[in-house]
Amino acid sequence: MSGARRAKTPKGQDRRQQIVDAAAEMLRVGGPGVVSHRSVARQVGCSLSAMTYYFSGLEDLLEEAGRINIARWARRAEGVAESLELGEKVSDRAAIVDHILAATLPVDEILLGHYQQLVAAGASDPVSRAYRTGRDRLNAALSRVLDSCQVDCEPALVIGLVDGAAVSALSEGRDVRATATTLLEMMLDKLEAMKSAARP
Repeated sequence: MSGARRAKTPKGQDRRQQIVDAAAEMLRVGGPGVVSHRSVARQVGCSLSAMTYYFSGLEDLLEEAGRINIARWARRAEGVAESLELGEKVSDRAAIVDHILAATLPVDEILLGHYQQLVAAGASDPVSRAYRTGRDRLNAALSRVLDSCQVDCEPALVIGLVDGAAVSALSEGRDVRATATTLLEMMLDKLEAMKSAARP
């Protein structure tokens, strides 16, 4: 841990985890700017001294909160991958799109807040570092989803397409899921056309 003290008792470990979880939730809802030692302590109901005991500084807390969030999003994609791998390969286009969206769009967060905090994360070195470090796990999980759906495309491109569709839809007052669905269907059409053209 980056300079933080490790909790020595189960009670201390629980308290430390409560603090990190609260900071991660605040980060998801409002971005790095709303996370401070004081605001997190108020949320958890602990003293400021507990904050400074468990964390070497605000950057330390923010980075751990960022790790919690990117792991949360990766686990969502891993869950989709595992369910697909236990079943048959998916070839129906509507089902493929549904699985990709299930792996890439949060259903338990307000989408506007989700994307606002992602953009705001770029202004916070510890949060952007955590998100960047955890990106490989998310990409690997989505790669498994794409493999199961027989979609030959890089996961980073798919995430970029879904995120771009979401930001575009949110900025123009359109439905995020419908916009992302349309773009994913266009992508799948292009991939199928390229595959057909490559056949002898």
